[in-house]
Amino acid sequence: MSFVLEANGTNHGSKSGQVGFYVSESLKPIYREIAGLLGIPFHASSEEIPDDSGLSNCQAIIVDGISLTQLELLISNSSGQSPLKPLILVCGPITGERQNHALRLKTFSFNLGQEGTRLLMEGRDYTEKQVSEPTLDLMLEEIQAVLRREVRNYIELPPTPWGYSYAMTLTHDIDILSLKEMPISRTFLGYCYRSSVLSWKQWKAGKVQTSEFFRSLWEIGRTWAAKAGLGQDVWKRALPTLLDLEKRLGVRSSLYFMPFPKKPGILPEALRKDKDKDIENASNSYNDINHKEFTSKTIEESAPSNRASFYDVTNSKELLNNLEKGGWEAGVHGIDAWHDPQAARAEYGRVANLTRQNELGVRMHWLYFKSPESFKSLEEGGFQYDATFGYNEVVGFRAGTLQPYHPLNCQTLWELPLHIQDGALLGEEHLDLNREEAYLTAKPVLDWANRLGGAVSLLWHNQSFTAPRFWGEVYERLIAQGKKDGAWIAIPREVLRWFTLRRHSEVSLSIEGTRWQIRSAVADSSHNPTAQQIPPLRIRLHLDPKRVRSASVPYEAGEGYLDFPARPLITLDVEREGQQ
Repeated sequence: MSFVLEANGTNHGSKSGQVGFYVSESLKPIYREIAGLLGIPFHASSEEIPDDSGLSNCQAIIVDGISLTQLELLISNSSGQSPLKPLILVCGPITGERQNHALRLKTFSFNLGQEGTRLLMEGRDYTEKQVSEPTLDLMLEEIQAVLRREVRNYIELPPTPWGYSYAMTLTHDIDILSLKEMPISRTFLGYCYRSSVLSWKQWKAGKVQTSEFFRSLWEIGRTWAAKAGLGQDVWKRALPTLLDLEKRLGVRSSLYFMPFPKKPGILPEALRKDKDKDIENASNSYNDINHKEFTSKTIEESAPSNRASFYDVTNSKELLNNLEKGGWEAGVHGIDAWHDPQAARAEYGRVANLTRQNELGVRMHWLYFKSPESFKSLEEGGFQYDATFGYNEVVGFRAGTLQPYHPLNCQTLWELPLHIQDGALLGEEHLDLNREEAYLTAKPVLDWANRLGGAVSLLWHNQSFTAPRFWGEVYERLIAQGKKDGAWIAIPREVLRWFTLRRHSEVSLSIEGTRWQIRSAVADSSHNPTAQQIPPLRIRLHLDPKRVRSASVPYEAGEGYLDFPARPLITLDVEREGQQ
C-alpha cells in the first residue's frame, strides 16, 4: 500500500505524508506486517539506517526500540518546512530523553513490537487469559483511534470489503470419508461407543433429542451392514449431506483432504513424553558433531495410529474436480508438512496434481505445528496459505487477530487463523457444550468481526453433520448470523485474493480548493482480472461528512468519516473549513 497526500492552494503545506514508522532494524518485519493490518503503507526509517525518508513531513510517527534523541535529530535535520510537529506514538521501549519539550508524545501501555511478534509467530496457549479476545486487533484499534483523531484527512483501507461487514470462511477437515474403508480398530469402535453409550449419556443430559439417540443406534446397524457390503455407512453419507446443506444455504467452503492413506506421521516434540530422556541417551551415544543430526532425524516418534486416514485421495479425483467446478475449494489436510519441506512439497503435489489448482491451502491434521519452522516449511512446500493457527480445546484468537497475515519469516505464505472449531465447542473431551451453549460461545467471535472487520474462520468436520454428532445445527446458525451481519461468505482462496489486493493497492489524495480527488491503482477491476471476482476494497477518508457537497460515487457516511468503494478516480466537492 502506498498513500500520498498532496494539497495545493490550501494551508496544508505543499506535500505531506500521513503516518511514518521509526523502529529498530530488528522490529521492521513486525511493523511492516502491522502496517498491513492497519491498512496503511509502511514508510520507515530505522536507528541503524537513519536516512531522511520524509518522516519530518509525516503527521504521526510510530516508534519502537529507538533513541528518542536520534529521532529528534532526524526531524530537526530534515527540511523543517512543516509548521506542525508530528505526533510521536510510542509503542515500545525507547532510549534517550526528550530534549525538545515541544515534541508531542503519545505513549501506549503495550509493547507492540514484542507482543505482536509473539502473537503472530508463536500464538497464545489456550490456557492463557483473554484468548477469547483479539488482543492484537484491540491494540491496533487504540492506535487507529489516535491516528484518526490526530492525522488530518487520514486515509486507510479497512479490513472490510465494500458492501459487507466482514468476511467469513467455512472449512472442513476430511479425516474420514467412510467407516467401511477403516479396519475394526480404535476409530471404528470409537464410533460405535459414541453412537451408543455416549449418545445415551448425551440424551440423558438433554444434548441430543430422543429421535437422534435412536437414529444413532439404528446407524450402528446400518454401518455394520455396509461393512459387509450392504448399503452405505453413515459417514459415507456425511459429505453429500454437508454439500447439500451448503447448496441450500447458497454458500461454499474449503475441504481439506488427507494426501496419503495409512500414514499417522511424526509426533511433535512437545507431545513426546520421553523426549528429554531420548535426547539424554542420544547425547551419551554420539559426540557433539553428530548430536544435532541424530536428534533431528533418528529420534522421530510416530503419532498415534488413529491419526492416519484410510482413504486414498487419488481415488477421489472426480470428487475434487467437481468441488472446484461447483465453487468449492479442495485443499490439503497435512500430515508431516508442518516439520518437513520435502513432505510439504509431496503433500502439496498429491492434491495439486488431482485438481490442477496451484493456489492450495493446508491445515495440519490435529493442528500439529511448530513455530516458526512450520510456517517456512509450508511456504517452501508451495502452499498459498495455512489455516492451522487455532485451538482444539477452546474458541478464540491464538494469533490475537481476525485478519489473515504473513508470518514474519515468510514472503508469500498467508496464515488464515482458525477461530471456531466444532470439536472444541461440542466435543466431550473439550468444552462439551450443548448446541445452544455452543452457539452462544461462538457468536462473540462474529461480534468482534462486526466491530473490527477481518475474516472469521470456521472448522466443521464432515462427520459432524450426521449421527451420532448432529452438530450441523450450530454450523447453520452461525452461517445465518453471518448473513444477518452482512458478512461476505467466501472460500479462503477468494478472501485472500481480496486481502492481497488490499496490501498491493496505492491510494492518493489531492486537494485543489474545494475539488478533492482520490486515486487508487491496482484496485481498478477493469485492469485487474482478480479484482473482478471479489468485492471492491473499502477506502475510508476521515473527514466530516457534512463538508461533502457531492461525490462521483455512492458512499457511506459514518461518524467523522466517509467510506468509498475503490475506483481509479473518485472526485469530491468539499466545502472549505468554516464555510458550513
